[in-house]
Amino acid sequence: MNLTSKIVVFLLLFCQLKVNAQRFGGNPPSLKWKQTAGKSSRVIFTPGFEDAAKRISQITDAIASQKQGMLGDKSNPISIVIQPNPVVSNAYVGLAPWRSEFYVMPLQNSLQLGSTNWMDNLAVHEYRHVHQYSNFRKGLSKFAYIIAGEEGQALANAASIPDWFFEGDAVYTETQYLAQGRGRMPYFFDP
Repeated sequence: MNLTSKIVVFLLLFCQLKVNAQRFGGNPPSLKWKQTAGKSSRVIFTPGFEDAAKRISQITDAIASQKQGMLGDKSNPISIVIQPNPVVSNAYVGLAPWRSEFYVMPLQNSLQLGSTNWMDNLAVHEYRHVHQYSNFRKGLSKFAYIIAGEEGQALANAASIPDWFFEGDAVYTETQYLAQGRGRMPYFFDP
């Protein structure tokens, strides 16, 4: 065995001692995950979030069963991951891969949401984005989807549909379905 081979073997052995498992979303590999499935979503969560997962599944199923207006009535099933560890108050729906993640840390300023439950607000708002993406696979966006998959649709949607429409329509949906959506909040209109 020559010197180069010995160095390669040494480096391989050394690297094997330092390898850690891949972390999913910043969560430790030891975290156990559960899931619950409804007609419109599969909610993936950690122990302790069973009630929230059930509630999110109920909300998405209730919204999916109603007529959705001029965008269309298509709603593709989606996986929703409840992320327990981030300290950011947010959520998103993403293409490529098709999924949504909810960050469960509620907003620190209660004036921003009023009396609305944080998880209910996330479920209604983000599920509207699911509905938007499901119905925006038309025309050139559908062609881009056929050519490049979900990444192609994401590019075509970003090029053709302004962010103000995506977010404004989702806030309108919050106001429509929740007792106190952001469209009824004076704090939301201050800026």
